[in-house]
This record gives sequence, C-alpha cells and structure tokens, in this order.
Amino acid sequence: MPVKPRLLLLCSLLLFSAGTASASGQYLLLSHDPEFLLAIEGLTDTVYDRGRVRLVTLRVPEAGVPSDIMRFLRPVENGEIASIRPQPPQKLSPDPAVQAVTSLADQSSLLSFTNAIVASGKRSTRQLDLSPSSGNRAAMDYIYAAFRRLGYEAERQCYKDRKADKECNIVARRRAGTPGARAVLVIGHMDSVGYENAGADDNASGAAGVLEMARVLSRFRSDHDLIFVAANGEETGMAGSQACARLLKASGELARVDWAINMDMIAWNRDGVMNIETNKEFSSHADWVAAQAYTYTRLKPVITMPAWGSDHVPFLEAGIPTYLAIENWEDHTPCYHQACDTADSLAVPYAADIVRLNLAVIAGKTRLTPAD
Repeated sequence: MPVKPRLLLLCSLLLFSAGTASASGQYLLLSHDPEFLLAIEGLTDTVYDRGRVRLVTLRVPEAGVPSDIMRFLRPVENGEIASIRPQPPQKLSPDPAVQAVTSLADQSSLLSFTNAIVASGKRSTRQLDLSPSSGNRAAMDYIYAAFRRLGYEAERQCYKDRKADKECNIVARRRAGTPGARAVLVIGHMDSVGYENAGADDNASGAAGVLEMARVLSRFRSDHDLIFVAANGEETGMAGSQACARLLKASGELARVDWAINMDMIAWNRDGVMNIETNKEFSSHADWVAAQAYTYTRLKPVITMPAWGSDHVPFLEAGIPTYLAIENWEDHTPCYHQACDTADSLAVPYAADIVRLNLAVIAGKTRLTPAD
C-alpha cells in the first residue's frame, strides 16, 4: 500500500523546519548547469540546497539581473518545496503479474541502447545548423529505426527548421485497438550538450530507458495506447517536449493521456537513492510510485517538489500527473555537462532498476496481457 499522505506531510515538516520558513523573496533555480552557477555567484545568495531544490535570494534588485539569468529563476510560494524520503510499505506484496513484466528488463539490452546513442557523436541541437549528417541526426535515425524494429508506429515529429536539418522528436505508438482508449506516455531526451561521444548519463541513459521499456512492452497488449517519445532540444529549454505537448494537444491526443513518465540521468549512482520529482498537486501519485520502487526494485526513493528543468514540466503544466525518475541529485554524476560523461562511468544495474520501477508503474495502472 502507498505511504499515507499524513506521513508525507510529517516528513516534509521535519525536513523543512529549518532554513525555509518563508518563500517570500526566494527563487528556485531552474538550471544547475556549472556555467550558470558561476554566472549567478555575485548576484544571489543560496538559502536552501537539498537534492534538486536550490533556493536563492537576490543581492541586487530584480531589474538589475540580466534577462538570460532571470529566466532561470522562479519565485516560489510557501508549501511548494519538499524533499521527502517515504518509509517502505509495512507489508511488501508484489503482484506476480507485475513481476512478470519487470523481470524482462535487461541490463545488457539497456547498455546496448545507451552505447549506440552515445556513439552517434555530438548530439546537441546546434549540430543541426552545421550538417545534415550530424550526431543529433544520427541519434534520431537510430532511435526511429529501433522503434520500427520493435514493431511500433514511429514518426519524426519535427517542430523547428535548422540551417542544415530539421529538429525533431521521435514518437512511437502502439494502439490499444479500442475506440477512445486512454493513453500513457513515456519520454526521455536524446540530445546532449554536445561533446563527442559523451552525454552518456545525460541523457543517453534516459533515452535508452525509453527504448528498453518499449522493448519489454512490445511483448504485451495494453488497454491503453502506449506513446514513447525520444525528445530533442531538452538542453535548450525543453524545446522538444514543449513542442510535443503542444502538438499532441492540437491533435486531441494529449487529452487522452492519463499520466506520463520522464527519465533523465538514470545511470550514475553509489547509494541506490533515486529522486521522484513532480508538483505538489500530484504528490499522492508520487507516493504510490515510491511504494512501487520499494516493492519491485532495490531503489531508495526520495520525492522532490516542485518540478523543473526536464521534459516532465510541459506535461505537468498541461495538468497531467507526471513524474521525473532521476538519479540522486545530492550525489549525481561529477561529469554533469562535461566531456567525461561517458558510458564507462555508468551504473547500469541501477539504471535497469529505474526501468523496472517505471515498468511496474505501467503494469500496475494498465491491464497488460501477453501478445501472441
């Protein structure tokens, strides 16, 4: 059973009784990029720093902060911030049908997907301005072909013309086959900040997790439509996921999405802790997800709020219960946004457990039956 909401509130009060009595005048950082953190050093003071949540106050009037910095600072309200480690359910009762799904997640398959995406080369969207055969294009082509091999309908969801190519998401679908079926969406971005054969954790790991979930779920029929998205442009302001949400809304498909999952940086870890990030209005959903982590994996979940800086945000803004599965931000990869973010540093068993968690969520909330 999920952890009771009263326990979540108690944990929140215990965690935040010191240091954040009021959010007045405080801003949530929407980027932890090393260059950005250097840029704000003389302009802000850190008043809270735990996990993915860093709050600052301004040393200067807001009007004196450059606009390219101010857009990554969001005022926060009281009660909006939380970092909660829920207790395990008193009795773990795994469902054999769910276990049958999670057991199919394979470390070697996940690593193979990751290595192939890393080998694409420089995957930043800037490369699309330079060449029609860029590393970003190679990643798009590989992921599109992988979805097709797995039997999914696949499309290039192009949303921006670049100088030498088009910037596109790769979207794959498997229809439930019943009129008006509800849908679930799984997303992870494929682009990187642009170092050659790097961006393994950020975010070849998450894009590979999307492919591995698609591989496992290709063996089942679902009563929900399954939508898998390898998003582009996350490193340039979530451009791809913003476009995806907008285009799905225009087509009417977004209205059928019951909930969504985002994977970003799922493969660097030393302690088994992972973050489940969402907004406070969906805390009960995150609570249930955390219970699945305890039941079906070795992960130690921490629920963090509010959401920022990754591809779950556009879907949360659309009112869809969505969470980000991400490595423990208090001990995340030291190679974040650096050339040393290579595949040889990854904790693949940990990443596979995050995939198992997300499969357990889908198996627990949809009806899956083995395909012929």
